[in-house]
Amino acid sequence: MKGFGKSELNKSVEKHNKSGRQLLKAAVKAHTAGNIQIAEELYLKAIDSGFHHEIAFSNLGVIYKNTDRKQKALEIYKQAISVNPSFADAYANLGNLLRDLGNLDQALASTLKSLELNPDNHTAHMNLGGIYKDLGNLDQALASTLKSLELKPDNHTAHMNLGGIYKDLGNLDQALSSTLKSLELKPDNPDALSNLGGIYKDLGNLDQALTSTLKSIELKPESPNAQLNLGGIYKDLGNLNQALASTLKSLELKPDNPVAINNIKGLIDQLNLSQSNANNVTRAYELLLNQTEISHRKLSKIFLQAFLSTIQKGSTSDPIISDGNEAFKTLAADWRFRKSLTLMIPPSSEAEKFFTRLRKELLILAIQKGSIPPQLKLLTEALAAQCFLNEYVYATSQEEEQAVAQLIDAAAESQEAINQYLAIIGCYTAIHTTSLNPELIKNYPTPDFESKELITTQFKEPRQEKKIKASFQESSNITNTTSHLVQELYDENPYPRFKYSDYTASELAKPIVNAIELETTRKNLVFPEELSSLNANPKVLIAGCGTGSQVIESSRYKNAQITAIDLSSSSLAYAIRRTGEYEMSNITFKRMDLLNVSELGNMFDVIECSGVLHHMEQPAEGLSALVQQLKPGGYIILGLYSEIARKVIVDARKTIQTLGIESTPQSIREFRKKVLHAEFQELAPLQQIQDFYSVSTCRDLCFHIQEHRFTTDELKKLLASQRLIFCGFILPDQIKRLYQKQYPEDSDMNSLKNWGKFEKEHPSTFVGMYQFWAQKVETASRWNETDPGDH
Repeated sequence: MKGFGKSELNKSVEKHNKSGRQLLKAAVKAHTAGNIQIAEELYLKAIDSGFHHEIAFSNLGVIYKNTDRKQKALEIYKQAISVNPSFADAYANLGNLLRDLGNLDQALASTLKSLELNPDNHTAHMNLGGIYKDLGNLDQALASTLKSLELKPDNHTAHMNLGGIYKDLGNLDQALSSTLKSLELKPDNPDALSNLGGIYKDLGNLDQALTSTLKSIELKPESPNAQLNLGGIYKDLGNLNQALASTLKSLELKPDNPVAINNIKGLIDQLNLSQSNANNVTRAYELLLNQTEISHRKLSKIFLQAFLSTIQKGSTSDPIISDGNEAFKTLAADWRFRKSLTLMIPPSSEAEKFFTRLRKELLILAIQKGSIPPQLKLLTEALAAQCFLNEYVYATSQEEEQAVAQLIDAAAESQEAINQYLAIIGCYTAIHTTSLNPELIKNYPTPDFESKELITTQFKEPRQEKKIKASFQESSNITNTTSHLVQELYDENPYPRFKYSDYTASELAKPIVNAIELETTRKNLVFPEELSSLNANPKVLIAGCGTGSQVIESSRYKNAQITAIDLSSSSLAYAIRRTGEYEMSNITFKRMDLLNVSELGNMFDVIECSGVLHHMEQPAEGLSALVQQLKPGGYIILGLYSEIARKVIVDARKTIQTLGIESTPQSIREFRKKVLHAEFQELAPLQQIQDFYSVSTCRDLCFHIQEHRFTTDELKKLLASQRLIFCGFILPDQIKRLYQKQYPEDSDMNSLKNWGKFEKEHPSTFVGMYQFWAQKVETASRWNETDPGDH
């Protein structure tokens, strides 16, 4: 105990070394006075004397719990109950501990038992409210907390908890009132001040949110929750560097906090690496490189800011692989650089030219020297992972093709040759497609991350997909001609390929109404009971799920039942394997044409259809088929191409059509080579688009057999044809802030007329797609009540 030396402790224990009852009395007195270490010694002394009293065990358990010895606390609470099965406090304490350990069902049972024995224990009622809140049962949480306050109206903690419950219920005014009451009773409570900051943040009062949270941290600097809240406030204020610093501080205080990691995921692609933030951005980048629940594509901007200048320096040397090329040596030795190559595709023409040259030099070394230099083996394996990820998009000469064939022949039946050449072979062709002996490939040494990635991504995973795909070979009812052609396209090139995707752990998943509110700009959304119920199990359809990235992202919906359909068996096989890696068990996959969606025999609460309708022969027909399966009052998220944003892509498609360039992988490589080497000057802007940098994404970008594009006026007409209310675009915060500055009167940001003007001034706004939520009106009268400018 702080302030008590060993000699004083021994004197105190000796002084109280009397009968068990006297020892317990002295222990309680020391405990009440805050002399925790002396109290612990005395409780143990009393127990060791044979005086087994429930209070001794229960109070000792409190000490163990508060000093982070939770397992010992668990054992001692159970002993207290064993001594006296009717001791209510022990059940209450056990319930509180079980809640901390995450065992909510047992925590609930223990706390209810405590209240059965002592119905008027205000603390137990308060704790019960906390358990119900954690279980998502907010009505019961509210009732229990109000009961606690009925028994003890001046309990500042119960008022604080009540504020948290009201906040989760969306009743921010009541949340504010309860939290202010808590602070009236205890003005310097750092936890209540932190909660107050969160409420002010949700109310849009960021200045007061900042003041309250900073005051909380002043009182309790080591609070991970307050630092986390501070990061969120700074983000909303547009101060991204401070947001990152506070969130990283929160992680220091509470490592592996999934909420903090999730917040960093949401920040990283909005940051710019600079001298002032380099340390924090590097820490965040390294953290996210080692996460599997993120789409690492969002790290590509930081990757280029961190490594492109070194790549440029390394490129000045010819050859790149030379003793004097220090820049290249730096890259080859950097684990972050190598791991990045296995996870994302850098959208940079300079990086691609560097990797193309490097690959050729490594191939020549393998031919001339019979192996890859040991110091370059890890880099070669990482480059092989990159080439597989981008589907061998780099242009290849006939000389290189012949050399690779030579290496494959040499490695055909020799383990030693396989070990020497497999990595460079994997830089040119997927290992699973070669004639190499599978048993020799299985025996390839994998002592490090890069070698494991090579074998996993190029050999093991494709074999799994092949088995899964076989289950989709049954006859299908795809009869539409365009649908058949699209199916063939994606069977050949599943789109998009990815290593990991944005996955939300179950404890972070939000009720679907909260997720929709976060992603829309229209205020005061109306939700049907099937969606707004606390026990909602919404039915969600993902139409055109592709390789499963959208399906994995749907993990953000709490308790949702997902149906995912797609035309392509190759894409579905990829999706099933990827979702299986995240152990998602709430998904039903079906190979089907979107036009036949009624055959599912289900109505859905929410439908997602992004990047699909614009590839159909008649987009309106596809939308109509979906809306018919959407429940009245349900929501649909759509992604459609913008006419303005895709001007350079339209030019590219015209060039491709005029020159008769086929959509084969080899033709795509040749077309890209000409763009990269400025043979099509007018198409140079393609190099700024991320989808230009892999075969399947470039094919989808420029070579798709069917493409429709829309303006905001056309969106308005399309939505009106299906009686869908526009609920706002999904856009980065900085774009929304710019729009609000130009159109402050449009507080809901849902005027498609204004957005049309905005897009003409900022033509790259929707360079990906128009992505937005819309709602199916429940009745014709409600449609007539809405503002015509909204739909």
